[in-house]
Amino acid sequence: MSYRTDRVRLVVLLKRKPTLSKEEFHKYWSESHGPLFSSLDVVKKSLLKYEQAHVNHPVLQQIAQMIPGAPTPEWDGMAIFEGESYAQIFEVFQNEEYQKVIVPDEEHFIDRLNCQMFPFDLNTVVEK
Repeated sequence: MSYRTDRVRLVVLLKRKPTLSKEEFHKYWSESHGPLFSSLDVVKKSLLKYEQAHVNHPVLQQIAQMIPGAPTPEWDGMAIFEGESYAQIFEVFQNEEYQKVIVPDEEHFIDRLNCQMFPFDLNTVVEK
């Protein structure tokens, strides 16, 4: 097995604040937080890609009906950070502007203590 050497991904599974509806969470994350995060110079410099993966709740309900008894995830979305190295991704989180601007903004909509991070080395099997 050979992992890609040109990029890595850090995936963060997100839980919304319990005080927000699913709709409020998705709207804020897409329309407010996303543009704010992507405006930072360190993000432009250090990341190859930032994606938001929003849970499609109607499809999740269909899956639950197709597979009775299967556990349903408790997550509301995934933030996907792609960089040339983990060090470059971590530059974002350690940046002073990120700490002053983004962390307080996350407190508005994310249950930060109940999110989970996963670092992924990539083994591309199919690519078009």
